[in-house]
Amino acid sequence: MQIIETTDLDTLARLNRYIHEPHVAQQPNFFKPYDFATVRAFFAKIVGTGTHQFLLAELDGEAIGYVWIEYLRRPESAFQFAHSKARVHHLCIVDDKQQQGFGRQLLVEVERRALEQDIHKIDLDYWMSNDGVDVFYERLGFEKMRQVVTKSLH
Repeated sequence: MQIIETTDLDTLARLNRYIHEPHVAQQPNFFKPYDFATVRAFFAKIVGTGTHQFLLAELDGEAIGYVWIEYLRRPESAFQFAHSKARVHHLCIVDDKQQQGFGRQLLVEVERRALEQDIHKIDLDYWMSNDGVDVFYERLGFEKMRQVVTKSLH
């Protein structure tokens, strides 16, 4: 597998379907249906801005996934010390290539790039309905730091 930085909006928007459609199926009242043009337009606003980076996973010249990283640097405040982190918004691998180590390789590359920028923390979140992903992240050294709870009011 080869990992390259990309600004290819069409490829990112096409691959996004593999991460977005399962979210729609799991949370149909929260997530909008996947729409290529809308996703492409959203990515067009952030690709190349400097704080957002997209890494594309290619296998034999075929795009099989991507990771969307945002580099955040926060100044000290009354509540927190100054800190930096790499925020993983999406980790996407096409369905027939999952559980073959490609997602792991993308996250290892995220770690390498974060350390190059003297960033020593990566964070991400995932939906509890996303079966098995908690074990995947724990195996890669991610620790649960916060719990978010919701209550629907009718």
